[in-house]
Amino acid sequence: MLRVLSVLTMTVLASLSTSNLAAQDFNLQISSPANGAVGASIDQVAVLDNNVASEVAGWSYGVCHDTSILTLTAVVDGSTTEIVKNGAAPDFNQVNVLAEGYTVGLVICFTGCATLGGGVGYELNVASYSCDNEGISTTSFCDTLGSPAVETVIVVNGSSVVPEQQSGTIEVLGVPGPSYSYSAPTESVTFDGTTGAGSFTAAISVAEIDNSAIGAPFPNPTQGFSMGLASDDSLLTPLSVTESLPFSADFAESSILAGGWTIGVVYSFTGANTLAFDSALEVVLVDYDTVAGGLAGAVDNVVTTLSWSNDLGSPPVENVIVVSGSSIAPVLEDGTITLEPFSVPAAEFNFSAPSATINYDGNTGSACFTSAFSISEVDNSALGADFPNPSQGFSMGMSNDSNLLEPNAVTATLPFDADFAEGGLFADGWTIGVVYSFTGGNTLAFDTSIDVVVVDYCTVAGALSGTSSTETALTWSSTLGTPPVDNVVVVNGSSVEPTLNNGTLTLQPVFDIPFIRGNCNGDSGVNIADGIWILNELFLSGPSGTCFISC
Repeated sequence: MLRVLSVLTMTVLASLSTSNLAAQDFNLQISSPANGAVGASIDQVAVLDNNVASEVAGWSYGVCHDTSILTLTAVVDGSTTEIVKNGAAPDFNQVNVLAEGYTVGLVICFTGCATLGGGVGYELNVASYSCDNEGISTTSFCDTLGSPAVETVIVVNGSSVVPEQQSGTIEVLGVPGPSYSYSAPTESVTFDGTTGAGSFTAAISVAEIDNSAIGAPFPNPTQGFSMGLASDDSLLTPLSVTESLPFSADFAESSILAGGWTIGVVYSFTGANTLAFDSALEVVLVDYDTVAGGLAGAVDNVVTTLSWSNDLGSPPVENVIVVSGSSIAPVLEDGTITLEPFSVPAAEFNFSAPSATINYDGNTGSACFTSAFSISEVDNSALGADFPNPSQGFSMGMSNDSNLLEPNAVTATLPFDADFAEGGLFADGWTIGVVYSFTGGNTLAFDTSIDVVVVDYCTVAGALSGTSSTETALTWSSTLGTPPVDNVVVVNGSSVEPTLNNGTLTLQPVFDIPFIRGNCNGDSGVNIADGIWILNELFLSGPSGTCFISC
């Protein structure tokens, strides 16, 4: 009865009069194309565009689909239909679900109390389809459904208008089988730009492509794989190929070839182990060396490719992964290696002279003191250099202002007795040469700063006067002695020139004060500061007191 009533109502509305409105004034369309796997459910929406200000009183239409591909499971009111009568449901709304499609007949208000004005994107109905078989189904407006057949018309001012009509499509995809990717790395590695030598490890990964959104099972357990990866043999040499699985495989055999490598892996001959790749997993590690002859002297980056190949080996090894006993060809993602040249720095050392304040007797201008000179090595291990480097000896030359200072003794202070340590004293400086061991028994590393020489100095009598302090430099020199002594450290039998860090001595006058036992710092009092003063002088090269006997 409802079906007869719906058809009768729309027939009455459509027969009231003819219309002067054009078809393009109204557009019925099925929402944009959709796709899904077999077994999926897909919704499509019937949409009305009212491109004029005319008031729509109702509509009827039919929508057909390909029954060999889709099954219509439900049709519900769209968001516009639900509130089309001034926020309420329409007075009459008949939807018939048929095997071949569905029909709709709707009157907004029998008394004309509400209409649908101009606008676009009015959602009339939402149809749900189940995807039964692979293929493409057109979901189109049609005038063949129902008995009698329901026509596709829009009712405006009592007249029926046949609207423009745009069909939709649904593509049903078959459930894909498991799909995987093999990925070689893309990264930058360094090599010695001078020699061309370099090395790196490339991690090869496998991942399964997640097709669960289109109905495919995921993840899928694998039983093994084989790989072949080519490289430019003028630039790279593979050294070793190692599987890196979370268990020990029953079989893992690799071959290193001139232009690449291959590997075949069977997790378990009995099926005890399988491996899923729901996320990327590194399965092979390959150690490469650069071909030194091809890169020696390079100053610019060199780019080379790691390319998947099915032609390596005899017979050739194919890139496949095994799932349920079947071989699947993966998606192959090549890698790019950017070879960046750098120069490995040689061993680098520092010679450091002290900077300190020295007290002298302001009345006589005299003072004697000891200064320590140190060696340290610069840590260049981050740049590929060896660190620390054992040294076999060193030589030094240090100059001073002969008008102010005079060196009296120079002594090597090593953690062992050197086979040779000979110093030279001059009015304007000193030199020393040290060989730890003639047989190579002792070496010394300077991974931290070490005081290796102490020198006793005295001020030149009569050179200092007044109340102001005087600064004088301790300057490294390679011109002292006959022949001149160079500032060098000996490493592996070769002389290495160090960085020379000069020092500055501030000569500070201190004048006599009445003798007070324990007044080491000359401040006319005896307290804890005097104890600290003498400890600094004895052990930390601190300033000297003016009256040693008082301490």
